[in-house]
Amino acid sequence: MALTGKEQETFDWGRVVDYSARYSHPRPQTQYELPGVTEEVHQAPCPAGGTHAGVPVAVVPLWHAMVTARLTVPPGDNQALRDAQRRLEAALAQVEELYPTSPAGILAQVAWGLPYFQRYLPKALVSEHIPKSTRPGREGEPALVEAVRFPRDPEDLVIEHNDVCFHFKSDFKGHIDDVVQALFYPGPSNLNGIGSPGVFIGDLFTVTSVRRGFAGRGMPRRVGMSLGIPGADKIPQGAMLFMGFTSSHVHGLAAGNLASYETVPGWTDATPTSYMAGGANMHVSHIAIELGRWYALAHPDRLHRMFHPRRNEPEEVLSPDQCPATSTFQAQRDEDASHFGLVGHNEQMQFLSRTETETTTAYGQKLPRGTTFFLRQDFDTVDNPFAFSADGPVSPLPRAGVHFIGIGPSAQQFELMRREMDSPGLAEKYHIPDENVGFTDFLVNTHRQNYCLPPRAHRSFPLAELL
Repeated sequence: MALTGKEQETFDWGRVVDYSARYSHPRPQTQYELPGVTEEVHQAPCPAGGTHAGVPVAVVPLWHAMVTARLTVPPGDNQALRDAQRRLEAALAQVEELYPTSPAGILAQVAWGLPYFQRYLPKALVSEHIPKSTRPGREGEPALVEAVRFPRDPEDLVIEHNDVCFHFKSDFKGHIDDVVQALFYPGPSNLNGIGSPGVFIGDLFTVTSVRRGFAGRGMPRRVGMSLGIPGADKIPQGAMLFMGFTSSHVHGLAAGNLASYETVPGWTDATPTSYMAGGANMHVSHIAIELGRWYALAHPDRLHRMFHPRRNEPEEVLSPDQCPATSTFQAQRDEDASHFGLVGHNEQMQFLSRTETETTTAYGQKLPRGTTFFLRQDFDTVDNPFAFSADGPVSPLPRAGVHFIGIGPSAQQFELMRREMDSPGLAEKYHIPDENVGFTDFLVNTHRQNYCLPPRAHRSFPLAELL
């Protein structure tokens, strides 16, 4: 049956075939949860004597890209800001109509930097809705504060001041390329093979950087060797990170909404009814890795610096168990530092990223001791430091690194964790040399910034609708 002229005008050709309908993954309240991510079980013994069979590992999306930008919307023009909010949300909705919200399509996150809140929104409105820290000694501070330098940062570290950061993830690199092109660059664009000129929002932003990478099993070795990166031939077969171990242990990543501002008590004043409920602090860093020095170490030395000096898994075990029972808290960390003259990265982090006692969340969920409530979404990169930057030089010489993305209840939590990576007090107390303090001595931080990652409902220009 032929369509009439009126029907042709109203027919939505973008939904002739709804590819996203093949995948029935409900979209969560948070932006950081990843619908459709599957799990696989890696065989490794539990050093704490647990009875679970194997180590569950999340199979995270293979390809990643971040786009940072500054707004071109005039500050003080509330109507323009609300119009921009509607346009961005409509564009993201169109993307999600044409691709499933899963690794088979596109997973998108939009986070907002302190400059956005300071330049575009009234101070009182921001103060009312951005959660505040309840951490002893930091009470009343906004949960979003500017990133800071840490003791072992290089002098030329850049603290960034972007308004917004988009993070796109997919098992298909072409999906990401097409979405970035359609959203931010003028000209013809196609999403899932369908012309999509209406999604262009590039006039709202000046792109400051594009950051690309991957997180697949075996990819660091394959990519590193193909580019001639020194030390890449030493990366274990199957490793998903340049430093040789599995990153996405299910037990090492916050499940559900545990990383949100309000979920785990003791960090912020947010509640399940707050505007930002389901939102979180998001820290972004670029970190180069001195791969040759790292693989000059023997396997036990790398294992101990990655986890702790009591681990004894053989080299073929890339996924040492990280279940709650294996957690290391402060007393054991200090004992390791005193006895071994070495402290591992995981034990530096776990007393701040895991529950130290059985905990009840704001939603009534009972969490066993050792449950993780911090989420990493970091991915491998050969950017040096970015694929594109408007603010500084980019080298064509590939370099092993990581675009680190850490999601948790407050910037104050991240600061505590990151300071522990350097552990200046612990190193001084127990006379630990730099190379024995986790793996910080093998990293070179180049850029960092904190962002507010709002809940999905407010991902587009948060608070603008309240003006």
